[in-house]
Amino acid sequence: MADQQVRGPLGRTFNRVLGVKDTRTDTASMAFSRGQLKAYLDAQLQLADGEWFRGKKLDGVADALMAQMDKDKDGQVAWSEFQSFRQDILKVLAPDAKDGASPEEVAQGASQTFGGIDEDGSGSLEMGELQSANRESMPEGTDHPDLVAQLGARMAIDAVDTDERSEKVSDRRLSRQEWIAAARALAGD
Repeated sequence: MADQQVRGPLGRTFNRVLGVKDTRTDTASMAFSRGQLKAYLDAQLQLADGEWFRGKKLDGVADALMAQMDKDKDGQVAWSEFQSFRQDILKVLAPDAKDGASPEEVAQGASQTFGGIDEDGSGSLEMGELQSANRESMPEGTDHPDLVAQLGARMAIDAVDTDERSEKVSDRRLSRQEWIAAARALAGD
């Protein structure tokens, strides 16, 4: 059974798509529509900002995400449906963490992953580093790889970042501590 309390990095993202405060925990009975998702991609993530055919890209991404997330095909994504991506996101943050891993094992895996992405050794992850890592990890033949890599980077920053919320997503950075805390939260710590 899915967790009914909306919390952690996944909960923050769910609430942001809904357009409610990040900290609300009582939105589990709510669901978002394609229109709300597209508004989030546009206003919050600034996906494809300044790119040609931006409107078409936003429409395409919103449609593709809804097709993937809306398990019961009712045109709405409920918290229980959204949570189905918890393990997929954890695999990005700490790919070597096995099911049932201890909080320490998750933290160690997340720290190693962070170090592998932090190309410049600055101790923080920025948009370009995340986008490059996403692009490199994609299966060959992925449609629209640059847009998909950008989406993954922007969503990771928005979900994981806890201290630069007032900045544009593309200008925010993730610390190792934020990365590890997000991985631990997704693992259930």
